Amino acid sequence: MDEPQNRPALSARSHRIAAVVMVVIIVGSVATWYFTRDRLPSRLRLATGSGGGLYHELGDLYAAQLSDRLDRPIEVLTTAGSVENVELLREGGADLAIVQGGSASLEGLGVLAPLYEEVLHIIVRAGSDIEDPVMLEGRAVALGPTGSGTRDAALQVLAHYDIDPSKLAMSEHYFTALETEPELEAAFAISGYLNPDLKRLLASGRYRLVALDQAEAFALLHTHFEATQIPRGIFGGHSACPAEPTPTVATRAYLVADRNASGLLVVEALDALYDGSVRDSFPILTGRQQATETTVVTLHPEAGRYFDPYGGIDLVASFMESLAAGKELLLAVGAGVFLIWERYRRARERETEALVKQQKEHLDDFLNRTLVIERAQMETDDPEVLQEHLREVTRIKLTALEELTHEDLRGDQMFQIFLMQCANLIRKIQARL
Repeated sequence: MDEPQNRPALSARSHRIAAVVMVVIIVGSVATWYFTRDRLPSRLRLATGSGGGLYHELGDLYAAQLSDRLDRPIEVLTTAGSVENVELLREGGADLAIVQGGSASLEGLGVLAPLYEEVLHIIVRAGSDIEDPVMLEGRAVALGPTGSGTRDAALQVLAHYDIDPSKLAMSEHYFTALETEPELEAAFAISGYLNPDLKRLLASGRYRLVALDQAEAFALLHTHFEATQIPRGIFGGHSACPAEPTPTVATRAYLVADRNASGLLVVEALDALYDGSVRDSFPILTGRQQATETTVVTLHPEAGRYFDPYGGIDLVASFMESLAAGKELLLAVGAGVFLIWERYRRARERETEALVKQQKEHLDDFLNRTLVIERAQMETDDPEVLQEHLREVTRIKLTALEELTHEDLRGDQMFQIFLMQCANLIRKIQARL
């Protein structure tokens, strides 16, 4: 008799339980989404390098652009350099960092992007008897502070030449100590050509560069380096430092984050690097296209998707698998077309390389002409002569812009340096007038 009366009560209770379960599921789902969604850190810290160095200069420019993009302050951390920056990333003391390639293990970290080329310089006084790295043994040589990428690279060079670093005096100094410490005989510096300390020191005429005479062998044994040459006159000055192209090695500076860093942070960091005005003020910054072509083993997964959004989607293979017949014929045709295209592409590349090489030689001539004018303007106070020098610099710049039109050359750092040299020389002459 009681069973029919209990059925409505049981049904209502079941509906209430089901409703509560649904509410719990919805609330749990929303809470899970909220607490696990990809979010930017509330505070962003960028580890750079010592004050006045190129890492710190780029860090200030980049932090300002990233701050504008994210509408939040970015703290720029002054550090000893790459080794300390890697430790800060691992310990959670920084969210982003500038790190020299090969200076420290990047295990657990991920490279977001290559930033610019860093060149190894071995600097000695102009009157020094040091002619090659072997002669550094037993001398007072600045290798850079502990924790810096410069010191790490210097130690690798010393090991290559079988030189015991413990027998070198004053090794903890930064290379600018050459200006204040008369006992210091040589110094290592690894940096981009825009480093203001490096340019000021080498343009003074009181110092010169020593060639790394085993650069190619060193690069073969240390894969994060590649053999290169410091171009003649890159640092300017009355003596056109260096006087001749100087063999050495180079690596790259990278923007690095923790491998588990937020994907949103990675995308925003890269957008700020490539879509902003950083390159306008820092012309040697590697562009996005060049960065895409640079192979980095430890690339952050999200950065890999950023540079290659269609990676892993083999459309051609999928199409071929869907065909029921004629695959062999299509493969043969495709292979033939590919071979023809490859021959055509290589021929075009050879033509382009020849043209760029020719224009680079012409650019070197334009740069040398500006150096001649720079020396000449220092030796006169005659306004008419200075005006003629000003007109000549302007003519050289306009002629270069009209004649050196290839896209690859326009993106080369030597062309940017030539434009900077012209602009600086024009300002000097105008100031004297």
